[in-house]
Amino acid sequence: MSHPILDSHWSRFLGPNPPDPHQYKYIPHDRPVFESPFGPFPPSPEDLNIHELCFPPNNPLPEDYPLIINAVTQEVVTLHQFYARACALARVFRHDGPNPLNLRKSPVDDREDGEILGLFSRNHIHYPSIVHACWRAELVFGGISPASTPYELWWVLRKMQITSIMIHESLVGILKEGLKLGTGDKDDLPLKLVLDPKKVVVLSEDPSLDTVGGYRTIESLVRQGMRMQERRRRRTMLGGSRLAYLFQSSGTSGLPKAMMITHANGYHSGIQTLTTAVQGARFMGMEPFATPIVTLGVIPMYHSYGMILWNLRVNLLRNTTILLPKWDLELALQSIQKYKVTALPLVPPLIRQLAQSPLTEKYDLSSVLGAVSGAAYLPPDVAYQLAQKLPQGKDMPIPSGYGLSEAASIASPTTPGIFGLEPAMPGSIGYLLPGMEGRVVDPDTLRDVKKGEKGELWARGAVVTPGYFKDAKATSDIFTEPGWLRTGDLVMRDECDRIHYLDRLKEMIKVKGLQVAATEVEDTLLQHPDNLVQDACVAGVDNGRGDGSLFVRAWVVLTDAGKRVGEAGVTGKLEEWVKNRLSRHKWLTGGIEVVDEIPRTPSGKMLRRQMRDKYHARLKAEGRAKL
Repeated sequence: MSHPILDSHWSRFLGPNPPDPHQYKYIPHDRPVFESPFGPFPPSPEDLNIHELCFPPNNPLPEDYPLIINAVTQEVVTLHQFYARACALARVFRHDGPNPLNLRKSPVDDREDGEILGLFSRNHIHYPSIVHACWRAELVFGGISPASTPYELWWVLRKMQITSIMIHESLVGILKEGLKLGTGDKDDLPLKLVLDPKKVVVLSEDPSLDTVGGYRTIESLVRQGMRMQERRRRRTMLGGSRLAYLFQSSGTSGLPKAMMITHANGYHSGIQTLTTAVQGARFMGMEPFATPIVTLGVIPMYHSYGMILWNLRVNLLRNTTILLPKWDLELALQSIQKYKVTALPLVPPLIRQLAQSPLTEKYDLSSVLGAVSGAAYLPPDVAYQLAQKLPQGKDMPIPSGYGLSEAASIASPTTPGIFGLEPAMPGSIGYLLPGMEGRVVDPDTLRDVKKGEKGELWARGAVVTPGYFKDAKATSDIFTEPGWLRTGDLVMRDECDRIHYLDRLKEMIKVKGLQVAATEVEDTLLQHPDNLVQDACVAGVDNGRGDGSLFVRAWVVLTDAGKRVGEAGVTGKLEEWVKNRLSRHKWLTGGIEVVDEIPRTPSGKMLRRQMRDKYHARLKAEGRAKL
């Protein structure tokens, strides 16, 4: 297969006739549908497979280098070792080969049944090579959160119709407990458990083991694959609109669903910000990707954000990942100093820790060329706080990209001045990324709103999921109009066509008919001049009147300064601050509660629903006690 996008030069990320970053000026407009200043995606073959984009069959591998380094064990996987492992595992995974695991052919879409391999593991140095082996073998997989309880795992296994599973050895007990819940034959949900207990493979920390608990290990399969001959294909690897993998939705609005990601969805997500990086370098008069990148690896690999960072870009540019199997603040700082990390992709809770920790003063962070936030809303104050500790300084606050599991990458701040664009400062999620179109729509009337008005962001582009796996109802809910994904996020499009994130629609608090954005109240609490609050969560709670209106309630984690003031003093100061800063309907009529921590998903999304439900349960219990 010969195609420009398979060339090794950085120009492949631009496509033909890309906009010149100096000469072209983006002109904002008032039409309902607006588009990316970067233009369309570069063209690609119809059946392109993600693995084949990363490792084109006719291109020799570049000079070898450390691809992933485990910051705890110092174990190293080089690019050439990675490729050899992926190829070996793919020989084992192929349904049309010797097939020692008896895997079936995977489904092309959700109208078919077939083999789907669950990946149930924390971050691991060999996780990405397993992902690439799946793509190379045309084996569909589903990424599952390692934080899952047995019940959550059981639910996801059913929603994804997992038939086989790769599991980290530390999670075998969770799987066994989940399987005790049965097939689901006694409930009325249509998708039953179809996992074959004979198709369990363990990812062990001891590479010498062939079995763990009676299950074969990934290393034993790699060794077997190394001895196997490559079976010739009748054709190139298939990809394109075919199903590549399944994502687990965050579960912030109920139990998780499974969404489909095609090969085209995946590789377009992978190259989007490479396109913006190339154009940014050209604008600044630099050779794109001339300097090797060293990235701190903390984002969960099963997540859409982690999928882009650790899987979809392998061999697209030279990048060494310093992997932290789990978050450890001091180890992260030690790793930045030791390995001279240049890139920090993070989520808001980790940015806040780094911004507020005195430990940062002990370590040299001068190698960091940039940090970026994703996966959840980043409060502006935190964006500035961390930037002050990095070489970029307070005048270059941490940018926050925007995407969903249903469309991994939609918008992001850009290089200031490129295409004549105005800067996208904190509070803005920037401009649409390459290949994307957007609309801002009234969620009730489904009519496009005018610029400057609030509405739901709708997005269209090659990164958008075809829908939820075997769940037509959930799919129809997010596609009121064909091709247009309803993001569920309340935004405002300004005069420059920048997008300003306001809140999740389902998390808007209705007070006497007026809408309150929880994030606005949270930001206000975090901005108290006495630095009283380290973290904050705001949600609407029952006002007890049965009129549909809610009280606004806050849960806060205190800083050391706040603890010195005391809970009563902090409550009074915060209530007064909010009243001075915000309209009456945004006041904290539901009270303020001091807590030890705010619960979040592994990707950093705040679980407001959990806090609200816990509060309502406590009120109900107190009411019963009084009776």
